[in-house]
Amino acid sequence: MELAALIGDPVASAAFGACFALILFAAAWHKFGEPLMFEAALDAYRLLPKGSASVLARVLPVAEVLIGAGLLVPATRGLSLVGFAALMLVYACAMAINLRRGRSQIDCGCGAEVHLLSWALVLRNVVLACAAWMMSGPNQARQLQWLDGITLVGGALCLYASYLLFDELLRQHGRIVQLRRRQGAA
Repeated sequence: MELAALIGDPVASAAFGACFALILFAAAWHKFGEPLMFEAALDAYRLLPKGSASVLARVLPVAEVLIGAGLLVPATRGLSLVGFAALMLVYACAMAINLRRGRSQIDCGCGAEVHLLSWALVLRNVVLACAAWMMSGPNQARQLQWLDGITLVGGALCLYASYLLFDELLRQHGRIVQLRRRQGAA
């Protein structure tokens, strides 16, 4: 199947949308569960005026849930994909600014476990943003079949599992880098 056909396919768009919704819901879940940790992560970026991290720590997870819900509704999926792409690019820019400042030893604020900033995280978010942007266009009008439902669910779960595996590889790589730094300093 050629890329243009995949991008315009309503099942592919829905599968990517569902995967992105799962990413946002999981991130929001962690942020709602540990609001003070997330606020500390936002403060550590040193990009916000004093005191605004507290407000943003409450607003961002709500935005993630709203965008995630919009990704699951066909009528709002296109706009929500653009919103997801924009959010991923904002996160990537915040990470890149801190990496350029030499500040890689801070938590990204992405989830439950500490995930130190890295260029790979920036790349991950840029790739997610590009994928969302490509899927945000109009879909082909076609009659959906029962097999499309299986493809949608299976595709979304495979995409999400791939994301989780890649994210865990990034997390483990960060741990290895930290361990090597400690061993080198000893």
